[in-house]
Amino acid sequence: MAKHQARNFRFKFLLAMLIGILIGGLCSFAFYHFEIVPRKQQEVEKIRQKYEAELVVQRAQAQRYKNAAKKDNSQETAYQKEVSTTEGKTFEQQLENKGFVGSALIIKNGQIILNKGFGYADANQGRKNGPQTLFQIGSIQKGLTAALLMKLVEQGKVKLSDPVGKYLSGIRTGNQVTLRMMLDMRSGFRLSTLQNQVLSDDGIVRWSIENMQYYPQEYSYQPVNFALLAGVIEKVSGKSYNELVQKEIINKIGLYNTGFMPGLLKEPNRAISYTGSGEKAVYTNPYTQSEVGYNRELGTGNIYATTGDLFKMLNGIDQGQVFKKSNLAKLRDRGDGQYTAGVYNYDTYTMSQGVVGAQAATTAIDNSGKNAVVLMSNNILQGMVLHNYAQPFLETIMKTN
Repeated sequence: MAKHQARNFRFKFLLAMLIGILIGGLCSFAFYHFEIVPRKQQEVEKIRQKYEAELVVQRAQAQRYKNAAKKDNSQETAYQKEVSTTEGKTFEQQLENKGFVGSALIIKNGQIILNKGFGYADANQGRKNGPQTLFQIGSIQKGLTAALLMKLVEQGKVKLSDPVGKYLSGIRTGNQVTLRMMLDMRSGFRLSTLQNQVLSDDGIVRWSIENMQYYPQEYSYQPVNFALLAGVIEKVSGKSYNELVQKEIINKIGLYNTGFMPGLLKEPNRAISYTGSGEKAVYTNPYTQSEVGYNRELGTGNIYATTGDLFKMLNGIDQGQVFKKSNLAKLRDRGDGQYTAGVYNYDTYTMSQGVVGAQAATTAIDNSGKNAVVLMSNNILQGMVLHNYAQPFLETIMKTN
């Protein structure tokens, strides 16, 4: 009897051990299959996406250099040879008198009357600013984001009257605010704080939504509107924002001196940013932009260009190289100098401004594209007042045509 009980005990004990091992194995398998594997897949996917994004940038940069090598890339031959005029010399003298630091491109009746640099791109190296110097364009990029959105409208994939909640979840007023209102900076959206870590495009969009504040739906210039529009563009198109800019704008217009941050840091012709003030201290306090500083500018300000490329870029959009010219009035439905779709709209011309990374850019281009002023500066204190030169210069040109 005792032996029989002992045998039963051993059998039950072994059975319990086998069941325990089986359950343990199943639990381990389930944990590995449903927790470890997905986590590893996510990590691999993140690495793949990061690699592919970097590859797109590298390919675009390599193609740009290749194209530039085949073609005389000086702005004198990119448009027309610079013509020396009294007016051009007057503008040059005015900029010099103001101590302007940067590069200037002025076009009248389709002819370049001023195309030169002022001051240093890199004072420490003695390298001066010139037509080929690269600057960040800042918020002027919002006009490119608007152009990509209009391309989707043209393709019938979105409507400007669509509520943003149709495409992005988690926005409290998402069913009330339309894409049109966001283009016009009339959404009421604001960020409660600045993004303080490097994120993916999707991460930037989600972070923005999670840190959003809601104000009355009236005009207020808030970059978050265009970061969210970039998210809409990516979701609808199924492609990255950078990829679309490269394909629909840089390639179509033929921009050989345009790229995305942080590519500028590798460019030999880049302008160093300065925050010094006063005639003798202009080049003191060189400024270095942090990685998160340009990462959070999705759709709003992480592109760089020369003055020539910036003109070609904006004029190319205006003249129908990205979407049909007949749809331009639909995108920019104002003519009173107010902001919409990345530019300030007047009856006969548009203005755009951008400030980022202690650099600034301002453009004033008439509707024909034959008269334009493009100013880009690598001294932030001077850059903040570029519009005081660009608008009067353009109006003078247009009056004397």
